[in-house]
Amino acid sequence: MKKVFNLTNKYIVIATPLILFSLISSIYLTLSAAGKIINLIIAIVLFTLMLGAFIAGWFNMIKLAVKEPYRDDPNSLIKEFTPGVGEYFLSSLGSVLVITVVSLALIFVSYYAGMKGIGDPGISANAFSDAMSSTEALKAFLSSLTTEQLNKLNLWNFLLLGTISLTYFLLILYLPVLFFKNKNPFTAFFISLKDLFSRHFFKTLLVYIVILTANFILSIISALFSANIILHFFVTLLNFYYIVLAGVGVFYYYNETFIETHLGKNIDKTV
Repeated sequence: MKKVFNLTNKYIVIATPLILFSLISSIYLTLSAAGKIINLIIAIVLFTLMLGAFIAGWFNMIKLAVKEPYRDDPNSLIKEFTPGVGEYFLSSLGSVLVITVVSLALIFVSYYAGMKGIGDPGISANAFSDAMSSTEALKAFLSSLTTEQLNKLNLWNFLLLGTISLTYFLLILYLPVLFFKNKNPFTAFFISLKDLFSRHFFKTLLVYIVILTANFILSIISALFSANIILHFFVTLLNFYYIVLAGVGVFYYYNETFIETHLGKNIDKTV
């Protein structure tokens, strides 16, 4: 854990592309939110290309930070973003497709299981959307529900949370495999599952629980300080730091557990 913090602090320049991408993509999506269907489709396609380029460059920086912990000039790591885009762009686009398909498949399965096991709470999508418009609307909406509807709604919330958590866990080693072992996004997915359900399963689960717990704590802190502009700004910076820390941590863990300990052995193709 200490080495991960040291790496993150040394290569804090990794946060720069993340912040810039978050800012640019937020502005772009906001400006593209309205318009004709064809415009929205074009906006989604362009955003996917932007996301693929970001994943390629940013995770290449993280990979090199882990592989080169003693680089003399830490800030020079920013120069590795563009070469990463050139080398991993197609792989990253493929990973976006794989992650989307896996996520949608798990959502479909959980929805089917929820309808069979929990049942329809009898709440329309429009009513739920209107309830999210303000705190007062949400209170009025909840007070209008029956006890049975509230119980079903709570169960659906737990199911949704469980599905999201399971999805993240199944994909936790996917990008490290893509950047360390195999550039083929489809092959990398199956290798990541093989590594996930290896003898290091519980160790990987512990890493995931630590990341999930930290994210939960940060979410509470963000909610508490959302009304204070100054504190909210610092919490936002803390969130960016956490994302970099989590990325470096997962890549460092994968390199130490699945790469360095297998050097010289005939394992999965290494890139």
